[in-house]
Amino acid sequence: MNVFFKQNIMKNKNLLKSWGILLFIMLFFQQSIMAAGYQVLLQGNRVTAMGNLGVGLRPDASSMFFNPGAMPFMEGNQIMLGINLVNSNIAFWDSQTPSSTNTALTESPIGTPFHVYAVWGPKDSRWKFALGAYTPFGSTITWGKEWQGRYLLDQIRLTAIYTQATASFKLTDKLSIGAGFVAMFGSVELQRVLPVTSDLESTLINLNGNSKTGFGYNVGLYWEISEKWQLGASYRSKIDAELEDGDVTFENVPSSLAGLFQPNKFSASLPLPSQISLGINFTPNDRLTVGVEANYIGWSAYESLDFNFADQNIAIQNIKSPRNYHDTYVFHLGGEYRIKNFQLRAGTYYDLSPVDKGYMTPETPDTNRFALSAGLGYSLGEKLQLDLSFLYNVGQKRTQTVEEAQAAGTYPSATNSTYAVEPGTYKLKAYIPGLSITYKF
Repeated sequence: MNVFFKQNIMKNKNLLKSWGILLFIMLFFQQSIMAAGYQVLLQGNRVTAMGNLGVGLRPDASSMFFNPGAMPFMEGNQIMLGINLVNSNIAFWDSQTPSSTNTALTESPIGTPFHVYAVWGPKDSRWKFALGAYTPFGSTITWGKEWQGRYLLDQIRLTAIYTQATASFKLTDKLSIGAGFVAMFGSVELQRVLPVTSDLESTLINLNGNSKTGFGYNVGLYWEISEKWQLGASYRSKIDAELEDGDVTFENVPSSLAGLFQPNKFSASLPLPSQISLGINFTPNDRLTVGVEANYIGWSAYESLDFNFADQNIAIQNIKSPRNYHDTYVFHLGGEYRIKNFQLRAGTYYDLSPVDKGYMTPETPDTNRFALSAGLGYSLGEKLQLDLSFLYNVGQKRTQTVEEAQAAGTYPSATNSTYAVEPGTYKLKAYIPGLSITYKF
C-alpha cells in the first residue's frame, strides 16, 4: 500500500466523515452566508427590503410563505415572480499557526434563487387559496484545491426547490387563519481532495444524489387589532430531509489503492428545523408602516448526522457525528414609507448562530450575522407592482481554535482521529440585489 496513503489514512481514520457532514448541511440549507445555521430567507423582495419583516406585515402574495393566515386581508388576487442575485464569499486565515500568512477566499459564481406565488379567491369571499414554489437553498461554493482545508471541501453545487399549497380563512373582520402544505426536492454535486498520494490534487471524490421528497407544513394567524396596529404569528414545521442511493465516484485513484475506492452508494438524513415567528406592525397613517419581529429557530433538533455507505472498508465507514446545535433567535426591525406610486423601504436584522465552539465547518463557518437592507417599490397603475431590494449580510469574524475543536471531538487529538473542521479565522459577506414583479387582478 502507498506509504503516503497509509500515513494519512491513520491520521484521518474516518476519511469520509467530514465529507458526509458537509454534504447534508449544504444540500438542504445552503448557508452559509445569509442566515445562521443553514437557513436562507429570500422569499419576497418587498419583505427582504424591510429586514425580512414578513409575519405581521399587511399581506401580499409572499404571505403564503411568511404567514399564510394573512392572505384573506390581501386586496384582490396576485401573481408574483421574483429573483435574487447572491454574490457571497467566505474568507479564511490560518490564525492557529504562529506568524502564518496562509489565507483562502471562496470563488463562487452568482446564485439565482427565485420565488413564484399565485394567490386567489372569489370576490368578497372569506377564503384565499395559493400555490407557490421557491428556492431558499441553492448555490455553488468553491474553495479550490490549494487551500489547507481541501480534504474537507473543494467545491459543491446544489439545488433545492420547495413547493407549497395554501388555504386561509377570515374568521372575523379582524382575524384570519391559514395553513400550507410543503413538499421539498433537492439534489447535490460535491467534490473534495483525498490525501492518498504525494500529489495532493490528483485524487478526488465526487458525490451526486437526489433527496427523497420531504414534507412539512406552516400555519399562521393574522390580527388587525385596529387601523393602526397589526399582529401576526406563524409556525413552520420541521422537515426530515433524507437522501438514499446517492452515487460516490473517484478520479485519478492510484492503481495500488483502486480496490479501496470503488464506486459506491450512500444515504444520510438531516432535520430542517422548525420556526416560531411573532411580529407586530404599526401603521399610524396611510404613508408609514414600521414593525418588529422575532423568530425562534428549533436548531436543537440537529443533534448528530448519521451517514451510511452501502459498501465499507478501512477508508469508507459508516459514521455518527455529533453536531449539538442549540436553539436561537432572529430579531428584525423595518419600515415602509409611501409617496404616491412609490414605496421606500429599509430594515435590519440580527441573526444568532446555533453552532457551538468546535463545530464550525468550512461550508458553514457560522457566526452571528448582521444584515442591512433597503428597497424601492413602484406601482404601475392598478395591475402591476415592481419591488427592488438590496441586502448586505455580514458575519462577525469568528476564530475556532484547535483546543475548541479537540474538546468537541471534531479535530485529531491524542484520543481522537476525527477530522471534521479546519481551525482558523473565518469571515463571511453577501451582497444580494433582488427584483419581484406582481400582477394584480
